[in-house]
Formats: sequence, structure tokens, C-alpha cells
Amino acid sequence: MGKKILKIILIRTNILLGCLASGAVVGSCTADPTGELISGRVMALYGLQGRWVGPVVPSEGSCGRVTQGLMSIGKKGFGFDPFQSTAVINGEISEDGHLQGRLVRQGPDRQDLSLTFDATRQGSDAIAGILQSGRCRWAVTLHRG
Repeated sequence: MGKKILKIILIRTNILLGCLASGAVVGSCTADPTGELISGRVMALYGLQGRWVGPVVPSEGSCGRVTQGLMSIGKKGFGFDPFQSTAVINGEISEDGHLQGRLVRQGPDRQDLSLTFDATRQGSDAIAGILQSGRCRWAVTLHRG
């Protein structure tokens, strides 16, 4: 047998033995012990850093439809795409978890159009805020994703 195959067999045997040992104490072994590591679930290891997704809900029907917003948070700030488009708001995060950002673009009549985002962290697994442009407002609720 090759070393790689032998290593896989040893790892699976150790997992099975660990499962059987814990099953004797707990009662049964129903879950895969490696599930947490390979589940794809995002864990909060670095505070707010990571990817966040959630609904962007307009306050009025004339402001568009509900979309899915996507935010990426790094060490020094964030980028938020609220409308699944090319409008990305860049912003900063304060020490207490307050997020604030703004995007300014020129409109059709050479007027500045701004889109602002103001939010706060809601525990370790949610961010809630308001997105505003002119008379339109959207409620935003993001979760790790």
C-alpha cells in the first residue's frame, strides 16, 4: 500500500475509534466528527471579518425590489454591494462595530448622487443598518455567509 492510502485508512480508523469511544459514554455516534471542519460554515475567528449576506428591503415600492446584499469585511474596512450590481459602497468600521460608508456617482445631469450605508453589529452573527439614497431607504440585515 502507498503511504497516502495508509494515511487515509489510519485517519478514518482514528475517527471511527473516537466515535465509538464517545458513543460508549454519550450513547450513540450520529454525527461525523469532521463535519464542523469541512461543513463550509463560516466561523467568527476574526471579529467581523469575512463575508456577510442578507436581504436589502426597500421602505417603498417605488424604490425597487428586495435584493440580496453581499458584504466583505477585511482588517481596515468593508465593501458592500447592496443591489447585486456594480454599485459597491466602501466604508470603515469603528472599534465598537459601527459601519459607515458612502458611494458618490454622477447622475445623468452631471449631478452627484450619493448612496450611504450606516449599520451596527448585532452580536457576533448579524449586522443591521439603513441604506439611503435621496428619498429611498432600505433596511439591511446581514448574516455570515
